[in-house]
Amino acid sequence: MLLTAFDLLLIGVSFVLLFSGLARLRCIWLMGQAEDRSGDWKGLLAYLLGHRKILEKRGVGVAHLALLWGIFFYLMIALLAQFSLVTPLLLARVLSLIGDVLGVAMLGGLVFFLIRRMRSTVPQSPKRVLLPVTVLLLIVLSGFFAEGGRLNLVESQPIWFAPAGWFFSKFSPQSPLFMQVTIRIHFFGVLLFLAIIPVTFVRHLITGSLNVYYRKHGPVGALRRIDLERSPLGARFVDDFTWKQLLDAQACVSCGRCDDHCPALLSGKPLSPRKVVQDIRGEMEKRVPAPLSEVITADVLWACTTCMACVEKCPVFVEPMDKLMEMRRDQVMGGGLLPEEARGMVRNLEIYGDVNGKGVAHREDWALNLGVLHIGELGLHPEILLWVGCAGAFHPRAQETTRAMVRILQTAQVRFGILGKEELCCGDSARRMGDEERFLDLARKNILTLKKYQIQKIVCLCPHGFNTLKNEYPSLGGEFEVIHAAEFVMELIDRKRIEPKYGAGKTIAIHDPCYLGRANRIYEPLRALCHAVPGVNLKELRRNRENAFCCGGGGGRMWLHESLGQKVNHLRAQEVEETGVDVVGTSCPYCLTMLEDGINALEMGKPPKALDIIEIVASSLGRVY
Repeated sequence: MLLTAFDLLLIGVSFVLLFSGLARLRCIWLMGQAEDRSGDWKGLLAYLLGHRKILEKRGVGVAHLALLWGIFFYLMIALLAQFSLVTPLLLARVLSLIGDVLGVAMLGGLVFFLIRRMRSTVPQSPKRVLLPVTVLLLIVLSGFFAEGGRLNLVESQPIWFAPAGWFFSKFSPQSPLFMQVTIRIHFFGVLLFLAIIPVTFVRHLITGSLNVYYRKHGPVGALRRIDLERSPLGARFVDDFTWKQLLDAQACVSCGRCDDHCPALLSGKPLSPRKVVQDIRGEMEKRVPAPLSEVITADVLWACTTCMACVEKCPVFVEPMDKLMEMRRDQVMGGGLLPEEARGMVRNLEIYGDVNGKGVAHREDWALNLGVLHIGELGLHPEILLWVGCAGAFHPRAQETTRAMVRILQTAQVRFGILGKEELCCGDSARRMGDEERFLDLARKNILTLKKYQIQKIVCLCPHGFNTLKNEYPSLGGEFEVIHAAEFVMELIDRKRIEPKYGAGKTIAIHDPCYLGRANRIYEPLRALCHAVPGVNLKELRRNRENAFCCGGGGGRMWLHESLGQKVNHLRAQEVEETGVDVVGTSCPYCLTMLEDGINALEMGKPPKALDIIEIVASSLGRVY
C-alpha cells in the first residue's frame, strides 16, 4: 500500500498521541518517592513467553496468551516488511499460515474478553475495556476480509497457507474496491489502537510489562524500610508512595484475583484489594488529590491480615498489601490513630518488651524444671539458639509447643540455649500495625544481643518471628542463619538424630500459616513431619499451600476486635470440619489460637483437635497427646 501525505500525517498523529500519553503516565508514577528497584530482562521475557502467573486462570490465560503472541507476531512481520526482504515462497506461505492461526486465536480471545467484560457485574470493572477490544476486533476482522478479498482476485492457489483468508473469501465480494476499503479500515484501526493505548485498559501492555520488569525479588514477607529521620512517614497523599508503588496502581488490570482470595473481603469486610489500588490510581490522575484517609476508610485499612494472598495471586505482581501498610504508618506515626484495642499491646512493647505485658522477669517461667540453659552458659559455638517469641514464652497454649520443642531438642542431644530475659519481642506486630519506630527500637536491641553472644544459627517456633528475623533484620545489620522449627526438626529426622516411633492413628489436615507458606515458601516440611509419624493419614484442606486461607490473626489482627462480617477463623474452622479430620496441624502460635477458637465456636459434636506439628512429633517420641 502506497502511503499518501495524509497517511503519513495520521501515522505521525497516532505516534505523538501514543508517546505523549506514555510520557504523561511516566510523569504520574515518577511523582512518587525514591525506591531502589533493579530490573530483570530475563524474568520479563520468561513471563511474556510463558504466562505462568496468568495461566493460573486457564481460560483467561489462554485468551491473553493468544492476543499477546498474535500482536508480537504481526508487529514482527510489519517491522520486517520495512526492509524489502526477498522471502522464499515456502517460508512466506508458512508465515502466512502461522499468521492465520494466530489471527483466529486472537479473534477467539477477543470474543472471550468482550463477553466476559460485558457480563461483569463488578462496579469498578474498567469501562475503558470495550473500546480497545472493539478496535482490536475491527483490526483482526478487517485483516481477514482484506485477505479474503485478495484471494478472490488472484489465480487459484492452495488454501493451506491461508485457511482463514479462504474462509472469509466466501463472504467477500470479488471487488478490488472492497479489498482496498478493508485494507484502509485495517490501517486506520491499527493507528487508532496505537493512539488509545495510554488512555485505555491496554496501557497495561506497557505498565504491566514494566511492573513485571521491576517486580520484587526479595522476600515477599518483608516490608519496605523507611528512614524515620526523613519525611514522609508512610503515605498521607498519593505522592507519598514510592514510584514503584504508583507504577503498581497503573499496572493493575482489574482482574479481581486479589479479591477472589482476600480473607477480609470473603468474610464480609469492606476491604477490596482491587478497589484500594483503583482508588489510589484515581487519586493519582486527579489534579488535586485528596488525603488518602478520605478515600480509603479506617475499616478498610485495618481489615487487612497481611496474608499476602493478593500479592501471591496478582498476575502482574501488584502489591496491594504494601500500600495498606504505608497508610497504616501514616495513621499511627503521623496521626496517632492506632485502633484503641491495639494501644495496650503497643504500650506493653514500649514498657515491657513483649506484647503480653508480662515483663522479662517471667520470660523463662515456661522452662521451669526443663533444664534449659541460657545461651551464654553453653560456651563457644552452640548448635542453635532457640528463639522462643512472645507467644511461646507467655501464652499458655503456645508454651505447650515450646516445651514440646525442648523435648525434641533434648532427645536429639542438640546443644541449644535461649536468650531468656534478654529476648525481646521481634517487633512483627508493631511493624504491621504501622508503628515502625517501635519495631526499629526492638529490632536493634535484639540484634545487639544476638551479636553479643555471636549467634550463628537461630531456630524460630513462630513464623512471624521467623520472617522478621530472617527477612527484615538483615536490612538493619542483623545477618543470621534463621530456620523455622519445622525445617529443623525435619533435618533431625533425616539425619536419624530422632526417630518418631509411636503411631498416632489419626487423620490430620495441614493448615499452612501465611507467614510460613506464602511469605517464605515453606510447605513440604510440615507434610514431611506428619508423614514421618507412624499411623498418620494426611489429608489436605480445600484451600491449601499457596491457596491456603488465612487464620485471621496476622497483620496485628490478633489484637483487634472482628466486628464486621464473619470471623475469618470461623470460616477456616468450617473448612476443617468439612474435611472430617481428627486433628488440624499447623506450625504457628497465632494460627493455633485462632483455629482452636474457631473450632470451639462451631460447637461440633466431635470437634477436631488443633495441634502444632511440633507437638505431634514430640508425642511420637513417647508423649501421648
